[in-house]
Formats: sequence, structure tokens, C-alpha cells
Amino acid sequence: MGEDIAISLENICKYYKRYALPADRLKEILFSGKNYGEEFWALREVSFELSKGETLGIIGRNGAGKSTLLQIICRTLQPSSGTIQVNGKVAALLELGAGFNPEFTGRENLYINGTIMGLSQQKLDERFDKVAAFADIGDFIDQAVKTYSSGMYVRLAFASAIHVDPDILIVDEALSVGDMFFQAKCMARMRNMMDSGVTVIFVSHDTASVKSLCQRGLLLEKGQVQKIGKASEVVSFYMGLIHTDTNQHLQPEAEYNPEKRPKPINSNGSQQIKLTSDNLTHTTIPEIFVSTEEEAQLAEGHHRYGDGGARILDIKLLNSQHQPTEELDFKEKFTIQASILFHKDLPTFCFGYLIRDVKGVDLLGTVTSIERVNMPDVSVGQVYVVEMEATNILNAGVYTITFAVELPIVMNQQHIFLDWVNEALVFKVNIPQDPLERFTSKVYAPAEVKYMQVKN
Repeated sequence: MGEDIAISLENICKYYKRYALPADRLKEILFSGKNYGEEFWALREVSFELSKGETLGIIGRNGAGKSTLLQIICRTLQPSSGTIQVNGKVAALLELGAGFNPEFTGRENLYINGTIMGLSQQKLDERFDKVAAFADIGDFIDQAVKTYSSGMYVRLAFASAIHVDPDILIVDEALSVGDMFFQAKCMARMRNMMDSGVTVIFVSHDTASVKSLCQRGLLLEKGQVQKIGKASEVVSFYMGLIHTDTNQHLQPEAEYNPEKRPKPINSNGSQQIKLTSDNLTHTTIPEIFVSTEEEAQLAEGHHRYGDGGARILDIKLLNSQHQPTEELDFKEKFTIQASILFHKDLPTFCFGYLIRDVKGVDLLGTVTSIERVNMPDVSVGQVYVVEMEATNILNAGVYTITFAVELPIVMNQQHIFLDWVNEALVFKVNIPQDPLERFTSKVYAPAEVKYMQVKN
């Protein structure tokens, strides 16, 4: 393993024997050669390398093998086969209950854990006040850990893990137990550790955090590596799997019923314009740039999924002059225009967009159902051209546009995903020319300012 590699796994497998009855385990021991159990593979042929200073987000469904993989990396569990190499001191925050002796106090556990990690008594004494202050559990620091709530346990465990100068920090889903203030403090501290060169493995069901914190992502599916690469791309792939499952679950509820189709009205109560391939020349849209027959070229690396009930043919970003563009100015009005070909008869549909930064973090967007716009019924073969207009409130930078068309199910407020295109377009926002309009956040939110003088 090279000096710049922090963790290397090659063909890691882990299997267990599962028995229908407890007695079957004993029978297998007594009657050697006869198999009374069933093999369960928690991990199969998992291989990857993680460079020093890199941050890896591991995602997957419950039971995918994420916790098993972390335990193997931490050496608290041995693989059934394969090789693993870890270069550096590892601090881990795994599932609740791991690492601390419940009979000892928080103080005693901190000293024991620090000693195991190689810290001297002097260093432990010097750092104890900082650890206790970060955990912020008050007098409970001198109470037995078995009396702690789950939130207090996580506070102490995370504070302990980050104050032992680890080369590699591993954080499992346990952080989700803490309150929102502690989670924010932990995220800020993890970012500081990443900036200082600490290698981090982060496991979470919060895909937004994975995209925000991690450079790379790894998707586990039934114990196997389904995809590894850029964090935002892995998350998009994972969401495609989840949305496909959602479609299959909701499909029986979405049968076409002409009696229940909504009237096409917009939020003002006026008639919604119906834009089809037959009446495009009669619409109020000044000029149609999107394709209504053939699919246009989308951004390189875009990823799409859906049940095939509709197909997004083309997407364009239009500037304030209603011309196609790849650049916007701050506070400039823009329009997202798309053409949609329908492959099913549907009682209605909705569409919307998401704007993300280069890390794949969702920044802003909307959908017609949120805007209280009900779209009409559609038939097989119809093409709609749709537009959404807004004002750019983004700071200077590079962003992507994701566009989707869905079938809303009002009863349970869920959607069937007809066609979803991640990162369909890439565009740039220019720096405001007026220095008074410059701001530091990614998104600008207008505010109403008031003041009064109450004393001379």
C-alpha cells in the first residue's frame, strides 16, 4: 500500500450462518459434516482504496452491510476473506453501545479510551476539560454511562473520538441521535478536521450531508459495491433506485380515472394554457427553443430515471431576453423551458426543477404542485412545452439544473417519477458589478428592513 493511501480493501467478504432453531447450531457441532444452517453474506467482494485526507460517504438501504463494513475497517470484526490495510490511527463513532463500559463513569471511559488510543496521562489531563466542554453533559460526566440518554452517550462518544488526534475518523449513523445544535457543532468540527487532512468515512441516510461533506461516495446494495465515484453522482444513482422502488409501490394507486381529473387552473384562478404539439404557434410563449420531436443534447454526465410514462426531450435555460444562455447575472430574470413527450394517458402531471451547486447540494427550486398549479390530463403522443420563470438569487459560481416530470398522488402527497434528469444543464452566475450587491452566502434572500429611534 502506497504512503498516500489511508485505507485499502481487496475482495472483502463476510458471511454468517443463520439457523432456524437455536438447537440447529448445536446439531451442526455434534454432527460434523452436516449443514443445519443457511449462509448469509453480509459483504461480497468489497474493494476500494481511500487516499489520505479524502472523505468518503457510504450510503445504502438498511441491511446493505454498511455497519459491518465499518466494523471490519475498525478491526472490531474479522472478515471471512479478503485483505484490509489501514495506515494511521483510527477513531470511530459506531452504533450506540460500542466502545464504552456502561458501569464506568463518563470521565473513566474517556481516560480508558484515550489510553487505548495511545495518549499519555499528561495529555489526557490536558485535554479533559476541552472534551468535557464539547460533550456538554454537565455533572453527568461523573455518572455511570448506563444512566445516560442516547443523546448524552453520542455527545460523549463524539467528543472522545475527535480529541485523540486521529488520522482516520469513522462516523456511523449514530450522530442522527443528537439534537440539532449538537449535530451542527459536530458537522462544523468534522469540516475542520477534513481541512486539516484527516481522512473521514461518513455513513448516513442524509444524502444532502453526504453530498455536502464528502468528495467521494460508495453505494452498498445487498453487501456489494453498486457504485463508487463522485459523491453527488453516487447519491443521484442511489436516489434513482429509491424512486424506482417508490414507483413500483405507488403504481396501483395511480390508475387513470377520468372522473377525478382536476380542472387546469393556475394559482390566479385563470385558465392554464395548454401547450401541445398541435397548438404551439398559438401560445403566449414568445419563441420555442426546445425540441418537440427529437431529444436534444444534455450536459455531459447527466443521469436520468423514471417509469417511462413521459420523456423530457429537451431543456433550456433562457435569460431575461428569453434567449438560450449558459450565464446569468445576479437578480436577472430567467426561464427554464422544457418539452415533454407523454407515453401514457394520465389524469394530470406536475413538473419542477432543482438548482444545485457543484457539490450536488440542493439550493433552490420548485414544482407546480407547490405553486398550486394543476396541469390538465394528457394522452399518449402529446408533447407539452412548459416554462418556469424566476429571478436569480444565487451568488457567483457554477450550478446545475435538474428537471423532472411526475404524476402527483394527492391522497398520500407522493409522486410517481415519470422522468427525472439530474444535472441536465450547467450554468454560471456572474459576480455583481455593483459592490453594494455583493454578499457572502450562496443564496440571497430579500429582507424588509425597519428601524426606529427610541432614545436621544
